Amino acid sequence: MEADPSGIANDRGLVRRIEDDQAVLAVGPSRTPMQVPVEELPDGCEPPAWVVLDMQLSPPMILEVDEEMTARERAAGTGPS
Repeated sequence: MEADPSGIANDRGLVRRIEDDQAVLAVGPSRTPMQVPVEELPDGCEPPAWVVLDMQLSPPMILEVDEEMTARERAAGTGPS
């Protein structure tokens, strides 16, 4: 993971599904559940997709889709859950 100037690394979250107007994510190595408004997802982000999160902000901010991890997730065929 890349570190920002404060030395705190960004985290990754898996967008598992969309429920109503909320995206349901599994964040970090422990896959901690988190919900964010769908409008905070990057354009074109569809489950399953890995996103990079700035965890220093409250609430955390989604910075971008991790295209490489998303491609691996989709190739594995795990799909949303």
